[in-house]
Amino acid sequence: MKTNDLRSLQVLRQLREQRASSQLAAQQQRCRETSDALDDAKEKLRLHRAAVAREAEKVYGLFSEGLSINAWHAAQAQLDEWADGQQQLEGSVEQVAQTLDEQEREREVFRVARMARQRQSEACQSLLEVRVQDERRAGEHREEADEIPRASPAGAP
Repeated sequence: MKTNDLRSLQVLRQLREQRASSQLAAQQQRCRETSDALDDAKEKLRLHRAAVAREAEKVYGLFSEGLSINAWHAAQAQLDEWADGQQQLEGSVEQVAQTLDEQEREREVFRVARMARQRQSEACQSLLEVRVQDERRAGEHREEADEIPRASPAGAP
């Protein structure tokens, strides 16, 4: 392979390495955003559970005072509604957690690909450097050979 071909190949490998680095950086950003979304979803669930606990205490307090049947049914319906809301929030947390797991696996794939591209680029760079060095030495040897006076035939002035 010619030196110019090696240089072109090296430029291509560097571009591929840059693309792999960009993909990895973008995936890392998506993971950070999803992690933040997971934290938010967990916080909403925590706040909802705290609100349900407070309301359940209120209902229990009312129950100990004696509730009418209508008030009991209304309290029961409200608790059921909160339980449904909690299930939805738990489902949301689970879904975001699964998305984060998928994105982290994808990030690892991009990281491995970037490392492979980087190794390829480094190997190509090393090969190119050796080739340039060999060509430089060969050129120096040719110049030295041209500079050495040719031996004159015996008896020539």
